[in-house]
Amino acid sequence: MPKSKLVILNYHQLGEDFDPKIHNEFIWNTTELFEKHMSYLRQNFTIVSLTEGLKALKNKTINETMVSITFDDGDASMTSLAMPILERLQVPATFFINTAYGEEKMGYWYNLGPYFQNNELLEASTAIRNTVDSNEYHNLLKLEDAVNVENNPRPSPFYANYKDFETCTNPLFHFGLHGHEHLRFSMLTREAQKENLRKNIETMKHWPNYVPHFAIPFGKPQDWNTDTLEIAKELDVVPFLAHHGYNTQYKDPFLRFSVDTKNLKSVFQSFSPFQGSYYKLNKLNF
Repeated sequence: MPKSKLVILNYHQLGEDFDPKIHNEFIWNTTELFEKHMSYLRQNFTIVSLTEGLKALKNKTINETMVSITFDDGDASMTSLAMPILERLQVPATFFINTAYGEEKMGYWYNLGPYFQNNELLEASTAIRNTVDSNEYHNLLKLEDAVNVENNPRPSPFYANYKDFETCTNPLFHFGLHGHEHLRFSMLTREAQKENLRKNIETMKHWPNYVPHFAIPFGKPQDWNTDTLEIAKELDVVPFLAHHGYNTQYKDPFLRFSVDTKNLKSVFQSFSPFQGSYYKLNKLNF
């Protein structure tokens, strides 16, 4: 493992106790474990904002392991739990936000199914997540649409009040893009991908702590394509994937490592990128 690198860690949900209606066991951490993570990182590495980390990569001034903390989606626990902990510990973080939820819609299939115990949506979730057939994907999303039509988006049981993000001026916290809706970009036409990201930008670009960084929703190899990366360049935003890996040079898309429900120390002891991530990037010549 190279000594000089930027490691971008990715979190989603925090909670004092696990609630199966609003938490997912694969993307949830206890507040106690999260605080232990932050303490370990502060003792062993230099924690920087994502903007600082990218600048160090670009200027080739990294001579150690730098770590940046990120959160995806805009979960309600971001404002109620994560931000107070981070502020107390003086740890910077970037939050990647879906701007449709809690405003236009209550949520998406990932949280609507468990919350309402909607069997149709629960049974369809594996196909929605993994299908490579865009027609099947969009037909299954009609189940999500039906649940959203039946339920008031505000207040959402899953998402923070985005006014708290919109008005935040704390220099520790930045807010980036995660798509207006949490959709698999690979299942969308080029025009639909661009419109989803454009709406996201239009909503957030006036926030005082907005940064033009784009965490592709889900972000695994099956969730994006060449169009996704080209659109990011057209709209002048920096793309990030959810593939396990560290960054040693300024070359997008940048890689992130999910540490939800995992032992953080193992990330640094046995750090190996997913080969599929690099295979796809090399094949696309990005």
